[in-house]
Amino acid sequence: MNIRIVPASLAELLPLQLETIGINVDQEPIERPNGYPYFHWLQTLKGEGELSVNSQTWKLTERSGILLAPDMPHRYEAKSDLWQTGYITFHGSLADKLIHAFGWNTTERFQWEAENDRVSHIFVDIMRVNEYGGDPSGWQSSSGLYQFLTSLRTDARTERKPSMSKQLQRIQLLLDWIEREFANPEIGLTQMARQLNISERQLNEKFRKLFGQTAYQYLIQLRIRKAKEYLPSKPEWTIGKIGEAVGFRDASHFVATFRQKVGMTPETYRKLYGTSSE
Repeated sequence: MNIRIVPASLAELLPLQLETIGINVDQEPIERPNGYPYFHWLQTLKGEGELSVNSQTWKLTERSGILLAPDMPHRYEAKSDLWQTGYITFHGSLADKLIHAFGWNTTERFQWEAENDRVSHIFVDIMRVNEYGGDPSGWQSSSGLYQFLTSLRTDARTERKPSMSKQLQRIQLLLDWIEREFANPEIGLTQMARQLNISERQLNEKFRKLFGQTAYQYLIQLRIRKAKEYLPSKPEWTIGKIGEAVGFRDASHFVATFRQKVGMTPETYRKLYGTSSE
């Protein structure tokens, strides 16, 4: 039995607004030469299908799906005896900006692993929330849609890059090591690269892809973050002692770096968020 849920129409446009969500237990062929007016997510629950956009065609196997931008012409059909699909259509005041911020194209295919299937779980949660009018304000669904999209961003791989969670697994030992060793002023790019037995260039490439910065910049940001924790909570410590405790060789370097990253001196930060030390 097919399930199609259409939530109540709302007077205000939410950041992410659910238009429909449902399951087709035996997906029929669909052709939309003018596309769909809202963002359209389609995923395979069982079997296999095929979706075409312009001259490109993608296979849709289990634990895979495609996100289509509004008005994108497309067609899809089953490629197995039974093709069971789940779908979501949505729009919203921030929908375009969020999709752009996630770095996705107008058509993006996703694939994820069975042991890390938060995507399908969140899909089911959004359906349950909307059964029998259970979300009259629409805000729970808006929150659920955001979780769904961030799960795609972190747990699923695209045609162009592996999943963020998979990439993080590969460097988690290094991240744990940095958390333990950040206070050591002797550590730098060379020591970090050794932890993964890769070159410094490869290490920086990994960090740029994941965090948008080099590995050493990540270390400096961690030291600044730790300093932000210590400044208000340890009023008895001098500024120099806090700089030393988070890995800076001298107080002047710590103050200059903190001012550059935070926009104020450590002493000003301490006065703003805690008790000033004498």
